[in-house]
Amino acid sequence: MARKRIETASATDLGNVRQYNEDSIAIDADLGVVALADGMGGHRAGEVASAMAAEIVLTGLRHRLPEFRSSTSQHSRLLAVEESINQANKAIWDAAQASATRQGMGTTLAMSVFCNGKVVLGHVGDSRIYRLRNGALRLLTRDDSLLRDQVDIGLITAAEVGDSHNRNLVTQALGVAATVPAHVREDDAVPGDLFLLCSDGLNDMVDDSDIELILNSLAANLPLAAQTLVQTAKDNGGYDNISVIVARVRKPRAVGRWLARVFGRLRAAKAA
Repeated sequence: MARKRIETASATDLGNVRQYNEDSIAIDADLGVVALADGMGGHRAGEVASAMAAEIVLTGLRHRLPEFRSSTSQHSRLLAVEESINQANKAIWDAAQASATRQGMGTTLAMSVFCNGKVVLGHVGDSRIYRLRNGALRLLTRDDSLLRDQVDIGLITAAEVGDSHNRNLVTQALGVAATVPAHVREDDAVPGDLFLLCSDGLNDMVDDSDIELILNSLAANLPLAAQTLVQTAKDNGGYDNISVIVARVRKPRAVGRWLARVFGRLRAAKAA
């Protein structure tokens, strides 16, 4: 059996206020793909949109696995992720147009694809991707949100973010238009790196400094780390659905040394 490229754990929760959980998670540790989506829309349409997004991007990358793994071109890896996002957007848009109860549905998306010491990050909306490396947490995505735009142009300060009424107003999402500009880029993925994907139900309720503390304290137990992040968000109010994926980059298998040991044992057995 092939060794998994990443070690993963995830958790999702309704929160303390919402009636439905409209977040979705998809993981294929063998393929090295994780995806998280946070849906929006009435009549539980957000739940439909997020489930479609998570499943379609995962299925699309599974179909392109041979090409994706054999290519050494950065462009092909980025293109594979971008095409999977575009495919999900079109499917959600088409489904929304075909049903009166689903018109206006959409979803955020945050995804990571790990391959050969690299990670391709795909992102639309305000779900986030963080990386913990050498104990330091870093946000790798920029929110597609009205609040982020207001901070960037100086209308409000970072200190005023917590009091803003625009926290949940996204400026980009899958399925709300026929096309969507996805953010796709590649970064290094060093063995031991811990990647966190989360819906805004986590980072709206838990400061980055506390997220960093929890991940550092519980890095040896990823399921507990994921559950603790979710529970902390609930303890702090839990006003939204809360979903997290934690993925640790594993060391590549030392095939050469392993084969050398096998052949060494065979020679020893034959000599005996």
